[in-house]
Amino acid sequence: MSLLKIGFLVGGQIGNLKETVKWASQNGFESLEISSRPGSPLIDPDKILKHGTEEVKDALKNGGVIISCLTWCPNNMDPNLEVRRRNNEHIKKMIEAAAKLDIPVVSTWIGKVPGTVEDNMKVYAEVWPPIVEHAEKYGVKIAIENCMGNIAYSPYIWEKMFNIIRSKNIGLNFDPSHLVFQFIDYLDAARRFGEKIYHTHCKDTEILRWKLSWVGYTGEGWWRFRIPGLGDIDWKKFVNELQDQKYDYALSIEHEDPVYHGTEGFKKGLIIGRRHLAQFLP
Repeated sequence: MSLLKIGFLVGGQIGNLKETVKWASQNGFESLEISSRPGSPLIDPDKILKHGTEEVKDALKNGGVIISCLTWCPNNMDPNLEVRRRNNEHIKKMIEAAAKLDIPVVSTWIGKVPGTVEDNMKVYAEVWPPIVEHAEKYGVKIAIENCMGNIAYSPYIWEKMFNIIRSKNIGLNFDPSHLVFQFIDYLDAARRFGEKIYHTHCKDTEILRWKLSWVGYTGEGWWRFRIPGLGDIDWKKFVNELQDQKYDYALSIEHEDPVYHGTEGFKKGLIIGRRHLAQFLP
């Protein structure tokens, strides 16, 4: 029996945590990935560590919805050392808050510095071991999103990362959408790194081939993010590959579809995405 749970990433678009849980439950979602940036209106790690977990647990009560992950994606290798320190400290607070809330995963970016991949790996080898050790101490897994906004955008870089830090407490928040426009095989990547997939982002990518053929791959505007089912990703094959790799956790829709905007567009897009993904679950 599959335990895959369709959910979504949310940062306050639907209201407070109780209102978000209620809407999610009413619309057939089973998990929530919560944006836990500093001052988050849903789950602020500072507030959890100072005042406890009662408010969050009360919001979840009787909703039939779990929190799959706490997420915040800053530059954890920011060249400004004070900014880097603040970002790293907040990630550590997220880890501690997740442990208190019995949430097994936090998600973030590795970050990046100017320079080559090798330059970045040197900084990664300095910055990240203490963060991973903190996660080990609290029994929480760190899932790095493979977004172009940080250095962890490609399978060949993941391999370098996981060779530098050999810990079961660091893996991936696997998002196939970021691989499509790089012309990387997302199914093969999921197959090769299956044991490192600790969370997933279900976001689609639509390649506008008419524009690509005009501007070329170095041009702009030839791809866009979409709700699952409205782009080029084969979700049946992707969900099947995840199951083959024994992934049995959240399918978290990350809504960045420009067609569905505003609060109602956010809700409508999530419902469309859920309906598409649900047909591939046992």
